[in-house]
Amino acid sequence: YSPYLQWVIAIFMLLFGINFNLYYLLLLRKIKSVFKSTELWIYLGIVAVSVTVISANIYSIYGNISDTVRTSAFQVSSIITTTGYSTADFNVWPGLSKGILLVLMFIGGCAGSTAGGLKVSRFVILLKMIKRELRHMLHPRSVNSIEFEGKTVEKETLNSASVYFIIYIVCFFAIFLLICHEPFGFESNFSATAACFNNVGPGFGHVGPLSSFADYSGI
Repeated sequence: YSPYLQWVIAIFMLLFGINFNLYYLLLLRKIKSVFKSTELWIYLGIVAVSVTVISANIYSIYGNISDTVRTSAFQVSSIITTTGYSTADFNVWPGLSKGILLVLMFIGGCAGSTAGGLKVSRFVILLKMIKRELRHMLHPRSVNSIEFEGKTVEKETLNSASVYFIIYIVCFFAIFLLICHEPFGFESNFSATAACFNNVGPGFGHVGPLSSFADYSGI
């Protein structure tokens, strides 16, 4: 892809990782409601921070700011939206950059989008639940409600998010253990599980962007 086309594709990938309800609000000309979306700003914030950190981490590989930022932005957009495209062999990137991409595989895009993963809204709610429980441990008599998108999250929704996360983790590690007999090492098997379970595409190691899943057995 040309540099210009890479930027265009990266932007479109990010746009399709946004909650489609926000596009409906745009059609209704409720622009203020769109920009009040907590999930949207957190999603864009995660992308911005990831691109910045990865760009700084891989600058020595590409040698100039333009190529570094473009490559970083493209891969971050592709991974968080679980699109599956790649314009670089991120297998050779430093551990920090690969670690960030791995985390993005799990977070995924916004709820109501075409992206896979846990989804940003669910990820934020889970973090807020952890924060609430830690605060409750320090102050047992305190009563703290969880708010998201300007509304208090109901107990049923919190229970649903917790159950979903537990099932998600159990299924993920069950699949991971099932393919651990494959002779490709922890990095390849773990990232292969993450890539397939979250519908991402490429992983790391033996299933990196220049490789494939073809060598895995059908058992």
